[in-house]
Amino acid sequence: MLFRSNSPSGSACPYYFMNGELHPLKYGSCFSNKAKLLRVMKAEEEFILRQPGRAYRWIWIDLYETRLDGEAVRALAKHVQAIEGTIRKLCFVGCSFVSAWKIRRQMALLHLGIARQTRFFSDPEEAKRWLVGKDG
Repeated sequence: MLFRSNSPSGSACPYYFMNGELHPLKYGSCFSNKAKLLRVMKAEEEFILRQPGRAYRWIWIDLYETRLDGEAVRALAKHVQAIEGTIRKLCFVGCSFVSAWKIRRQMALLHLGIARQTRFFSDPEEAKRWLVGKDG
């Protein structure tokens, strides 16, 4: 029997999709509440780093309805840097083109190797298919 729990952002962990095991991070619906976003990111980071096994996760970051200013983008990139060793593939879902560009730029400034395995999507189903390698 596999262990399944809820992460601090409320996601079922793991989340099974097409025979893949995803780790969704729900950072959406924070709107302009940067303090809430930073709290949830920190809690998720601690949760991920405490988990035994499960190295090389397929991580899906939901950013719908969350405003990302410069400080939030820098914090998000540093958050990815902190958990980078646990990530196989990473996708961001629901952020604007400008926010995606800013996130890519911050990841490049931090020399994150995972940037090569990172994509941005507007459609969550397409994002999940890409993560598990079933993108057609």
